Amino acid sequence: MGSQQSRPRSPSTVSQTNTYYPSQQSSSWHHPGDQPPYHQQQRSQNPYQREYPLPVLMPSDGRVKVRKNSSPSTTSHTNSKPARARFKPLRAFSTFRFDHNPVFSPPRHTSSTTAAASTAGGGGAPSDGLPSQQQAANDMTSGGTTTLSTAVHPLAVNEEPTTGQTSSFNSNNSANSHQYVWIAGRKYNLVPASSYMLPCDEDEVSRLHLLHFMVRFAIQGNYLAPVSEVLRKGAKVLDMGCGPGAWSMEIASEYPKSQVVGVDISPMFPNDIKPSNCTFHQLNLHDGLPFEDDTFDYIFMRFIGMGIKAEQWESALTELARVLKPGGWIELTEVDAELYRVGPNTRELNQQLIQVMQMLHIDPYAGRTLKSKLEKISCLTDIQTTFISCPGGQWAGKLGQLALQSWQAYYHALGPKICRSVNMPFKEYEDKMESCWREADEYKTFENVHFAYAQKKAAPA
Repeated sequence: MGSQQSRPRSPSTVSQTNTYYPSQQSSSWHHPGDQPPYHQQQRSQNPYQREYPLPVLMPSDGRVKVRKNSSPSTTSHTNSKPARARFKPLRAFSTFRFDHNPVFSPPRHTSSTTAAASTAGGGGAPSDGLPSQQQAANDMTSGGTTTLSTAVHPLAVNEEPTTGQTSSFNSNNSANSHQYVWIAGRKYNLVPASSYMLPCDEDEVSRLHLLHFMVRFAIQGNYLAPVSEVLRKGAKVLDMGCGPGAWSMEIASEYPKSQVVGVDISPMFPNDIKPSNCTFHQLNLHDGLPFEDDTFDYIFMRFIGMGIKAEQWESALTELARVLKPGGWIELTEVDAELYRVGPNTRELNQQLIQVMQMLHIDPYAGRTLKSKLEKISCLTDIQTTFISCPGGQWAGKLGQLALQSWQAYYHALGPKICRSVNMPFKEYEDKMESCWREADEYKTFENVHFAYAQKKAAPA
């Protein structure tokens, strides 16, 4: 990943077995074994028992090969290990178990490394790193609140926004004492130390669900790290930046012996209807995580690069590594802001977004540098990287339609900041966006989504 970061990556050579081609979405299946693709199988299978057919990949020759009348290869690898060894089958769903108990246990952290981030009352935590429900109830009734009157959202420069405030049970983390700002009809967070530019309203929840389904469809599963066995046996999992909690709940329902903790700066996750082995907490990573050292077997963090400034990546990953058990795995997913094979309007809009991100000290190329970011954390080893090229537009079948819808929602949410930065009326911006989506089909536009995972070194004997 390191030496080829300034150009579109080469599509891998993909064998003819279990290959996804968008042009086959409405045609018959032509594989030698007459195995129908996933979208044709699912109607005849129990939706709670199905498994995704996985692509069989061969190494790339390192050259860019533009494919005509089809998507860029959905998966390209930068490692020497066989690709099929890193793709693990994963059933999409199994039967949910619902927990209707309204009281859930807030996380507690007593490590000296981030003591300043949490000053809640003492008491030993249970073996799972979470306090009892009685402790949770006490925290909910005794905790104070903090008003963040000085917070300024990057989208709210030179405005007098209407704000609202909400507080949750744990006031020691700044994510839990909240103000919001409404801009162009969208609701945004006001949280100190956060650069996150995207909204936190119902439209954003829908976009994040769509993004989850798009990535799951593209990689034919929910993760790439080699954690299937530990999840089956029972693991403690942290979903950092869980959003509405789609990934957390799917993993929790798929692996009922595991305990999944979803964390996000915005409380857009469900509180009631969720698997009983899945809990959600409103926390800010930049304040330090209120968990004991070596708590989790697996940490998953996806698409929160907008909320991490370039200079904050090392401290954020160090904090995640702290709560990861020796021998545990951390997996990251980030998309590069740069789009490839673009028309003139798309190029202009894309460059404006990149400039705004750089102005706010957000790395627009965080995805392609995940490996180097992980290499800075001394306790991590066995770093593996890969990426997929996600096409956008009707030309690329189901995956392209999902990607295009995701782009549309993403650029619409970012419109206020881009318009302010380039002094463009929002109506003109919307018209330009519409021309971009037409260009996506004409130029066969795609983006690269990058994945990386690493293992924490075992504790010294």
